[in-house]
Amino acid sequence: MYSDFRQALRTLTKNPGFSALVVLVLAAGIGANTAIFSVVNGVLLKPLPFAKPERLVSVQTTTRGEPDASSYPDFLDWRAQSASFDALAAYATTGATLTGNGDAKGLSAVVVSPELLSLLGVPPLRGRVFTADDDTPSAPRTAILAESTWNKLFSRDEGIVGRTITLSGDPFTVVGVMPASFEFPFDAEEKAELWMPVRASRFSANWAEQRSASFLHAIGRLKAGASVTSAQADLSTIAARLATQYPRNQSRSVLVRPYRDVLVQKYRLGLIVLLAAVAAVLLIACANITNLLLARGSVRRREIAVRTALGASRTRIVRQLLAESLLLAVAGGVGGALFALWGVELLVRVSPLQIPRLHATHVDRSVLLFTAVVSMGAGVLSGLVPAFQLSRANPGESLKHGERAGGSGAGMRTRNALVAAEMAISLALLAAAGLLGRSLVTLLHVNPGFVTERALSVALGLPGARYPDADAMRRFYRRLRDEARALPGVSAAAISTTMPLSGNDIGVGFTIEGRPVDPGSRLSAQYFGISPEYFSTMGIPLLRGRVFTERDGVGAPDVIVVNDTFAAKYWPNEDAIGKRITIGYNKTGPREIVGIVAGVKRGNLADPPEPQMYTPFEQTPWPFLAAVVRTTAAPETAAASIRAMVARLDPQEDAGELKTFEEYVARSVATPRFTAFLVGAFAVFALILAGLGLFSVMAYSVAQRQREIGIRMALGAQPGDVRGMVVGQAVRVGAIGLALGLPAAFAVGRVLDTLLFGIGPGDPATFLGVSATLMAVLLLAAYLPAQRATRVDPISALRTE
Repeated sequence: MYSDFRQALRTLTKNPGFSALVVLVLAAGIGANTAIFSVVNGVLLKPLPFAKPERLVSVQTTTRGEPDASSYPDFLDWRAQSASFDALAAYATTGATLTGNGDAKGLSAVVVSPELLSLLGVPPLRGRVFTADDDTPSAPRTAILAESTWNKLFSRDEGIVGRTITLSGDPFTVVGVMPASFEFPFDAEEKAELWMPVRASRFSANWAEQRSASFLHAIGRLKAGASVTSAQADLSTIAARLATQYPRNQSRSVLVRPYRDVLVQKYRLGLIVLLAAVAAVLLIACANITNLLLARGSVRRREIAVRTALGASRTRIVRQLLAESLLLAVAGGVGGALFALWGVELLVRVSPLQIPRLHATHVDRSVLLFTAVVSMGAGVLSGLVPAFQLSRANPGESLKHGERAGGSGAGMRTRNALVAAEMAISLALLAAAGLLGRSLVTLLHVNPGFVTERALSVALGLPGARYPDADAMRRFYRRLRDEARALPGVSAAAISTTMPLSGNDIGVGFTIEGRPVDPGSRLSAQYFGISPEYFSTMGIPLLRGRVFTERDGVGAPDVIVVNDTFAAKYWPNEDAIGKRITIGYNKTGPREIVGIVAGVKRGNLADPPEPQMYTPFEQTPWPFLAAVVRTTAAPETAAASIRAMVARLDPQEDAGELKTFEEYVARSVATPRFTAFLVGAFAVFALILAGLGLFSVMAYSVAQRQREIGIRMALGAQPGDVRGMVVGQAVRVGAIGLALGLPAAFAVGRVLDTLLFGIGPGDPATFLGVSATLMAVLLLAAYLPAQRATRVDPISALRTE
């Protein structure tokens, strides 16, 4: 076998241009596959970096069958009564402002039940993890820092454990530091910078005793021998028992799923689609290389015939030719691995997606093993057909006719079949790119419900230590609103508890006056507490009734504005104006609906219309709010003024990251945009490869048929006839490719159905467009060989024979 590879290396170095071309094509295909597989491996396949990751499960409340957050009392009952878990823990993301250590600094924080860190099994870098004593109402407040926070804000102070820091106005004792490798939760918008017990944060402590307050997520580690199914049955029994004890729980149940599945459920299909796309590109590259090897093999037929005549067996010839293709594949694999090292880094850097563990993706041993397997597979796949065809050639015929023996019907049929296969795969890939692209365009034309131009927002939290009651929150709200209006370059300003498309939203329950309350059914809607000028500043149109005014303040009649979806859902055949509802926040009385406005998008542009309601912030103050300013110039120019304004209002507040509404919209379409871009890029690459494959086959066909073309022209055939003959051959190959590719393309469309918005998986315009594009590339690839065929000199062609 060693002699086979030595001879193969000698043969390949005699034609360095051809070898370099094959290696380059293979390196591109294998490198793209390796880069995408690195991401798939890191996100979907690699074990989670926790203790016994295969036994980690997500435990989620469901309300009327829909996944929902959980309340702390429900979680405590699950933990106390379940027999399926070694440990069960809860967590929720929040924020905290660090003061007393230079400028105020906003930190992304996570409130956790005390057993979470020990459940995950990652030891702290310094100090200890939380204990049950840290989460009692009277316990001193404690916190654990991320290593990045310890490094960036405390210069790796060795005395950090035991040190008291101020978070959101309250003193906290640092009891530990978690290593940089520890990331939890993976699916948070921002990487966690510190952790604190649920009852240590004033905000979460306010909700910890309320069974109606759903704000937590739960994670558990199954006992040895327990399964997801048995844990589901166990917790369902507990949920049914709670439903009989507490009327508010009658619509609630529990859903248990493997934690990894929940973690990556939003991204799994998109990543698999990308992996399938690069695999399709590699198949097309292999088909192209097979065609190149077949064409080169026709030149080597005399060499193979001589070897056979001197006694070389067919097995020996096949081994020799496969050794050559495997050497090319090894070189392509090495190049692909080097390309992937750069490609993975680029993918991670340019990706706008918050895919769990994406930034930790890298080329490791498992990825290199994948590269080796793919390289060997590509080598065998590309070299097998040429090896068998060349080994079957008649030595006498090859010695007599030389290169012309390569123009056999079998060889040409094989090359045409390979090109037809390339066309079919390209069509399926183009259809995927076309559907995703059309879906993205449709999504980008969705009206978010507000005006996005020249608007900037900043979110703030009001710590309970400094804003202990509603009057303190109202005073800050008034100052913030007045100062924001007075900023230079600001044409309008308003306040709201949250901003649409920001990723933060509040769901609040309510009851309708005059309708019986079903204890097993809870009505809820997305909630905003706003200043009177909010609708005009945001550009949200009023449909009926009125919006709030300055008179709708403290002591005024309680009023509320709802959106058209809310009104249509609860009063489908009536006018909602004048109807009264009672919201569950602040225990206020019934509120009269005074206006109906158009709806806005909540989390992303693809969200269906949802019921929404608005109350005056003065009547229902919240401990967090967001200011929006509309500017006369680019909104970024007002950022410095807004930061200075916040510092004047409260030096212990951090303005954090200011975002424009264009950024909110861009983030909401980041996933479909990135997926469509990558699949589109691979589809274009595949189309180019398919076009080059057809061009090479047509060029080879013209070269092999020179004598035939010369005779036809000598007998009076016109250039148009010759062009038609060559192009007709290409069209027949393309038609076969289309016939094979359309069913595959429709199947791909059905797979992509859940990723599409506004179009169906069999969208006719998309399929007509990609089919026309493929045929246009086919005709272009056939035109140059056809034009070359018309320049054949009949006398020269006949003389060479």
